Amino acid sequence: MATTSSSSSTIAAVAVVITTIALQRLFVARRWRKRLGNFPFSTPWFLPSLDLLHLIRAGSIGKFLQNRSAALGNDPFYIRLPGSKGATLCLSNPADQAEILRKEGKLKFSVDLPETMNKTHGPGSLQLMSGEKHNFFRKIFSSLLSPAALQAYTPHFFQAFTSMWRELEEQCEGSKGPVVIQDAICKTQFFLMAKILYGMTPDNTTMDLMFQMRDDFEAQLEGHFAPPYSGKFRKAAEASQRLHKILAEKFDAILGKKHALLLEENVDGNGRGNKGGGTSNIPVGNAMETVADALIKEGVDRDPKVIADVIDNLDLLLEASHGTTMNVTTSTLYFLNHSKNSDKLKKLREEARAQLSIEQEFPTFDKLKAGMPYADAVIKETMRLAPIVEAVTYVANDDALFIFKGQQIKGPIKFMLPWDHFLMDPRLFPRPEEFLPERWIPTSGLYVSEEARAAYTVFGMGRHVCLGNQLAMLVMKSSLYCFVHDEARGIQFDEEKVLSKLGIFPAYSISDGFPGRVSKIK
Repeated sequence: MATTSSSSSTIAAVAVVITTIALQRLFVARRWRKRLGNFPFSTPWFLPSLDLLHLIRAGSIGKFLQNRSAALGNDPFYIRLPGSKGATLCLSNPADQAEILRKEGKLKFSVDLPETMNKTHGPGSLQLMSGEKHNFFRKIFSSLLSPAALQAYTPHFFQAFTSMWRELEEQCEGSKGPVVIQDAICKTQFFLMAKILYGMTPDNTTMDLMFQMRDDFEAQLEGHFAPPYSGKFRKAAEASQRLHKILAEKFDAILGKKHALLLEENVDGNGRGNKGGGTSNIPVGNAMETVADALIKEGVDRDPKVIADVIDNLDLLLEASHGTTMNVTTSTLYFLNHSKNSDKLKKLREEARAQLSIEQEFPTFDKLKAGMPYADAVIKETMRLAPIVEAVTYVANDDALFIFKGQQIKGPIKFMLPWDHFLMDPRLFPRPEEFLPERWIPTSGLYVSEEARAAYTVFGMGRHVCLGNQLAMLVMKSSLYCFVHDEARGIQFDEEKVLSKLGIFPAYSISDGFPGRVSKIK
């Protein structure tokens, strides 16, 4: 009898727990429904973790959202993923995305990033800012992307990539096996961007420190999506601390020199330029110097919080400029050197050759930027087939009331804006599996529609669109130009084994870092 009574008590206790959880879930679902409008949820209110299962089965965010939209027969809809507070409204329609972005000013969006990424980059990232603060820091960092600054950087790009391709050819001549193309690009772009952004070169910085910084950036990148208590994340956090310390010391030294120069010029008795002037006569140097000039011009060069935010973004800039750009460059070379795309490589060579006069070894900045539309098209088509990310999620943290698609919604709320499924939609991009740079050339006869151009948002969208996209395009075009400058150069690789593959970040990459042989094509 005692055993039966004990079993009954256990069953009753379990039933109470299950009922309590179910009622709590129902209460939360009804509260959400009242605050978030009458949009459907991807999974039943009592099984929120099913979204994680659907995501795992789909293999990517883009495919997951595409599958759920088809299953629900509705757009937009809410999803709930473990570790994400509240629900996220997914907008898979370009018109809906455009409508919500028109409200960005009122809703003060910031980008929703993994907490691990926030900790490694630091809390001052532009992606985490909104409103006036975000506008201010975009203005500060846009100074390093001025035409004068980009023109000053360009010769360094040509020098670095010319050396890289020559060294890869020599390396392949001395061995029978392939080289890892992405590793070479990563190394070259790291040293290049350390010079461009920070003024750090082997002439003024020890190689031990340069290699330590490179290893730290790699560790930081690998830790962004690692579990917060894992060894990989701890390694990333330690690497980030070292990097921030180096960058802070470097930037403090640059500001010190700027202040001393202003004092010598007697610009102001307090040693700072008046807002709107004071440093315009200083020539463009590395990005740190340009940002320092902008801070002085705005009169915030002695604010420790501003300086801390600047350091966080200088860290972010190097990762974006050598990590993200490295992946796109690698994918571009993969597509161009594939046997089925030999005509595309030939067109790029012809365009590059047309940019030079007899006395020039490399094109001018103006010709590189505006005179190579096919190179632009090649990069754009690569980012369509192999985007770095598949979606962006914005957070509206305020409790503002607003109307969306006729529904009243109250924040805080998240909006996920995916674009991966647009890029492979045959209605927008006919023959979507093919590498067709011509689809981005207005006179080609294959030019995509206005709707397709609006759906192409691989650099992000709205006020948080990638700040450095001009710099990224210039770096990638320089690398491509230096590759095709030698008209006999090519990359041979095993086309059955080396493929474009899905991942978390980047969303698409070339398998095994693109192993191949750089040599003369006979």
